[in-house]
Formats: sequence, C-alpha cells, structure tokens
Amino acid sequence: MEQGKAVSSIIILSVFSAAIFATRFLQPQITAPYVKYAVPYLCWSLAILLTGILLRRKGPLLKAVGITHQPLIGVAAALLFSLPMLIGFSVFFEFATPSVTTLLTKSLIPGFFEELFFRGFLVGLLIAIAGWRFLSAALIGAVIFGMGHWFQGATLVQAATAALFTAIGGLWFAWLFYRWGHNLWIVITLHTLMNTYWVLWQVDSTAIGGQAANVCRMATIILSIAGTEWWVTRCRKRSPTLANSLET
Repeated sequence: MEQGKAVSSIIILSVFSAAIFATRFLQPQITAPYVKYAVPYLCWSLAILLTGILLRRKGPLLKAVGITHQPLIGVAAALLFSLPMLIGFSVFFEFATPSVTTLLTKSLIPGFFEELFFRGFLVGLLIAIAGWRFLSAALIGAVIFGMGHWFQGATLVQAATAALFTAIGGLWFAWLFYRWGHNLWIVITLHTLMNTYWVLWQVDSTAIGGQAANVCRMATIILSIAGTEWWVTRCRKRSPTLANSLET
C-alpha cells in the first residue's frame, strides 16, 4: 500500500474508533434523555468533520462518502426495494400509532446517521481514499455495526442473534452503497424505511423479528440485489462510462 494510503487508513480508522469509544464513555455519564440520545450522532458528526480536516480533501471526501451522488435515483430505488416489507407488514401485522418522537429516534435519525457513519464514512473512505478492497472495508464495518446492536437482546442468544442480523444487514447495505457507485441515499432511504415499517407495524422490539417479518425482509433483500444487478447491467449496455462509475 502506498504511504499516503497507509496514512489515510490510520487517520480514518483512528478517528472512527475514537468516535465509537467517545460514545461508549460519554453516554453513561449523561442523565438527560435527549442529550444522551444525541451523543453518538454528535460524536460521529465531529469525527467526519475532523477527518475532512486531517485528509484535506473536501471535494473527494464528499464524493467518497456519497452525499453528492444522485439522491433522487437513490431514493426511488430504495422506495421500490422496500415494497415487499411495506406490503407484507400491512398484511401480517396490525398497524400501530407511534409518536413522532418514536419515529424520529428509531427510524429517521438512526437511518441517516448510521449509514452516513458506517457506510459513507468508514466503507466509503477506506475504499475511495485509502485504497481498500470492498470486502475488507465492508466486513470491518459490518462487524462493528453488528456488535453495536448487541444490547438489543435480553439473553445471550438474543443478543448474538441481533448482532448477527445487523452485521449481515450492514454487509448488505455496504454492498448496495458500493454497487451503486457510493450512492449514500439509497442506503439511507432503505434503512430509514425498513426501520419505519418495523415501528409502524410493531413487528418486534429487537432487530430479530419472527418468521413472517423475516420472509418480508428477505424478499426486500432479494429484490434489491436483483434490481441492482439489472440496473448496473442496463447502464453497462447503454453507457460504459456510467457503468464504470457505478462499479468504482
């Protein structure tokens, strides 16, 4: 690995780790509920800002993270891919009436910031700036993402299952992000919608879910993979330049 890429890797991983540890240290010290909830998102935002300063690559940094890449296409694709969960949950589960606060704290805010930090920041920068291969960058992000959801289980088995499910989900989100040419909006929207459906139909208090929920979730995953490959193949036939931009 070139010296510059090695230094970039150290900066990205160091700041990422510091943000995680800062969150783990600060949250138990705070009693105010809203402030306590905001701690990880504040730490992650500062981490991204600090990394941009250290790397001194404002334009390429935003492109690598995926903020500037075709938001409308990303949102449209995510809406389509989430249809199996929307339709399935409306059939198998009773609709609930969660508060706006619940939707914000369990759907919109986590969906945005978790994808920005774990996929855009970690995976995106390791690949585009530090020169990592997709699988190594995606795996490290997925493992950390999964372990961050360990607390959802009341027992050891439930905790391990929740961590495994979210790790697999993190790997899938990373693949979508990468395959769509670092389009962060597809994973932000899809993650947010999946969380929203989970809350609106009171599927489960954890990420595990039951048989019906997981069938719907698997259908969304399969549709997203098939739809993504169809789109990339279509772009390759119509415009090799566009196809290359989706694959790099």
